[in-house]
Amino acid sequence: METIRYKAFLSYSHRDQAWAAWLQKALERYRVPRRLVGSEGAFGPIPRRLAPVFRDREDLSSASDLSATVKKALEASESLVVVCSPAAVQSAWVSEEVRYFRQLGREDRVFALIVDGDPQSGDVQNRCFPEVLTTNEDGSEREPLAADARRWADGKLLAKLKLVSGILGIPLDALRRRELQRRQRIWMASMAGTLTIAIVMTVLAITAITARKAAENRREHAENLVGYMVGDLKTKLDEAGRLDILEGMGGRVSEYLESLDPNEVTDESLNQQAQVWRQLGEVGMDQGELGEALRAFTTSRDILSELSRRNPENTRYIYELGNAEFWVGYVHLERGDFDLAEASMQQYLDFANLLVSVDPDNAEWVMEKSYAHNNLAALMIRRGGADINRALPEIVAALVLVERVIELDPDEPAYRGEYGESLAWLADTHLLACNLGDALKARQENVAVALELLELDPSNVNRRSRYAFALSGLAHVQEQVGMTELAIANFTESRSQLGQLAVSDPTNVTLRHDYLRQQDSIARLLAEAGREAEALRQFQAVREPMLALLEEESWENLYRHRYWVRFLLDWSEWRWISGDHSGADELLREAIGQLRSLLEKGQGLESHEGVLLQARFLNWQQTGDDLLKSPGFPLVEIDFDSENLSCQARADRVRQAILAGEETIAAGLATELLGRGYYEPAFIRVCRHYGVCKDGN
Repeated sequence: METIRYKAFLSYSHRDQAWAAWLQKALERYRVPRRLVGSEGAFGPIPRRLAPVFRDREDLSSASDLSATVKKALEASESLVVVCSPAAVQSAWVSEEVRYFRQLGREDRVFALIVDGDPQSGDVQNRCFPEVLTTNEDGSEREPLAADARRWADGKLLAKLKLVSGILGIPLDALRRRELQRRQRIWMASMAGTLTIAIVMTVLAITAITARKAAENRREHAENLVGYMVGDLKTKLDEAGRLDILEGMGGRVSEYLESLDPNEVTDESLNQQAQVWRQLGEVGMDQGELGEALRAFTTSRDILSELSRRNPENTRYIYELGNAEFWVGYVHLERGDFDLAEASMQQYLDFANLLVSVDPDNAEWVMEKSYAHNNLAALMIRRGGADINRALPEIVAALVLVERVIELDPDEPAYRGEYGESLAWLADTHLLACNLGDALKARQENVAVALELLELDPSNVNRRSRYAFALSGLAHVQEQVGMTELAIANFTESRSQLGQLAVSDPTNVTLRHDYLRQQDSIARLLAEAGREAEALRQFQAVREPMLALLEEESWENLYRHRYWVRFLLDWSEWRWISGDHSGADELLREAIGQLRSLLEKGQGLESHEGVLLQARFLNWQQTGDDLLKSPGFPLVEIDFDSENLSCQARADRVRQAILAGEETIAAGLATELLGRGYYEPAFIRVCRHYGVCKDGN
């Protein structure tokens, strides 16, 4: 028998891997209350931490039995936690893992976590408990020990505590009392000065609210508390880059509001409940939990939709409903669900139009309409292709509107910042239309505006973030026009700014990923500039941290996984050029494997075409084989018409024409690109190597 190494083994269907990743993190990060550590639970002395937790990452679909690794891990685990859903019911491996664990004599250490489906459902397709959990070896029925993480049941927090109490063998009430005390201490210790006082007052207010018996007073205090939380406190935490603090607070306030008697719930209570859900969604976005974010934003939208239906003349409810619709669309965009994203973004614009029609001189309403046009443009830019032509009118409309806003309220610096953001979108649109001169001009102005605002308030993290992204946007354009050293300098400064932000908010997955993206860009340009030793250090520094981020997010954010494939391809290409063919091949194989998985996840070929064609060219360059003829890869019809294509996409067509032996087409496209001022270092290198550039270039 293996020595016990793991506090728990997580058994789950790979369709539930996002839930499994959350659960592993939640259990391993949980700190047992100090007064309980060392005391006796039902299973022995209580430890300080529930770590490590084993989460199987193997793909068992082609196996005929549990792997030796899985069996050893089961033998070395104190407890088994089954992530229960209809997918788990259909998974033979979940059932086999439960059976094997029972054979070890640990029947009383099996726990269930419900994440989807219905434990009481008569519909086989909707059941969440695998039969092995509800049946004893003699065929008699049994009731599994289960926690229910669904929002309307236990919720994540209570479900986590139930599992912890089961694993440790201690009463749930002991943990709940300690958890309340612990959260109060965390909140009070996380802020200084004004914010400390604010959070103390918040906790006291919640305690006071729950103690009062008068319904009217209870509701009034709750509304005041939530108003502060979604107003002043959120603003201060946002400026400090610490929105994560709102997660625990928001969950508790939401639970309280939902517990009110329906007769006590006013429209204002519902509105504030919607705001809490929106905040929880924002935290989920920052932490890379897109599924949780979507659930929170959808809940917020549904509440506000009902409020707006009841109060059709209330512009504030219309405004909040529009914002909720934006956030739903934004999550869909991050997941690559473009049609769903466009439907929500268009609905957001419709609400903004309604607001402006009511009060055309209201700067806030006009700004909302500008935001809506910007976001539709962002969607079309992300989609690429013919949608680029649709993006430019949206950007122009947004710029006209924000100029109108500045006229209406010239003393508000935030509107100047929004003007800078519209310039950034304008630059990206020009870039995708291969209008490099216009893109460079817009980005230079965008950086100037961002720097101007940052210098007015250096401690504002939002302004610092905008400045960082303005710099990286400018560097990206400079890379394409051949200003390599300037691009390296601006990518480096952008990385420095993002690094400062990431340190102040370590839970923000987006910041950490963007920091690594800048580092990858620096590595790629250093390699092209012949600074190989520096390039190698940068590539090596990116790999492990980026891989760790992807492990946290599973496959939920396909955009970031696509970028991971591109990083591997960039590194492979550099190693091939430097003569390390073995290392290049190893990275290329890894990239192709990840790309195959990415294509299986879907969201349409249009999202992944660029990275697919990059992989195809490198594979042909290094092996002589055509990747698109391999199993698992789509047969892509390459259209060499450059209309509606970015400069990067046109450069990719040059590579595909070279691969196909179409030198005339390749030379024609290359000439067109050079005429537009496109001198991206990797393109120039390929162009010259294969002789498709005109003399003198």
